[in-house]
Amino acid sequence: MPTQQQIADHLDLDQSAVSRLVDRLGIDYRQASVDDVRIAYIRHLREMAAGRGSGTGIDLVAERAMTERVDREIKLLTLAEKKGQLVNAEQLERAYGQMVGAFRSDLLSLPDRIAHELRTLYGIDVDVELLNEHINGCLEQMARYDADSARSDPASGEAADARREDRDDAVGHALSPSECKGDGAAR
Repeated sequence: MPTQQQIADHLDLDQSAVSRLVDRLGIDYRQASVDDVRIAYIRHLREMAAGRGSGTGIDLVAERAMTERVDREIKLLTLAEKKGQLVNAEQLERAYGQMVGAFRSDLLSLPDRIAHELRTLYGIDVDVELLNEHINGCLEQMARYDADSARSDPASGEAADARREDRDDAVGHALSPSECKGDGAAR
């Protein structure tokens, strides 16, 4: 059973370096021989020289592999972007916002166009407010859409259905195309 100083003399180190070394290598120097400590120390030095270990206990090979993996992923993303397979999220969000705005404008102008067309083609007067209610109901449902949950609120859809049924009851019934062609006025 050598002392730390005897091991230090044998390995040409100072006693504090031997103390740190046996802790790092997990060697009980009181139970091991000087030869056991020397062999463990040599193996440790070989690992360090081969780049498979560091003085802080970090596995350098694993670290290099992770770095290589990240570099590869970055290169793949760059390649996909150059091929046009990736888009900028901010640009996409802006484009979708513009598209939804244009769609909303078209929807809001639809009731007047439909009423005018029905009056011109078939001589039928249609309540524009009734058409506006339908369009606004759709727009309200779109406004409640939660992109994070990837679905709209089912309760709000049920409420819109109930409002529609109430309105249909108040109007009477929906007109079929054959009924619309008849007398030229909505019932």
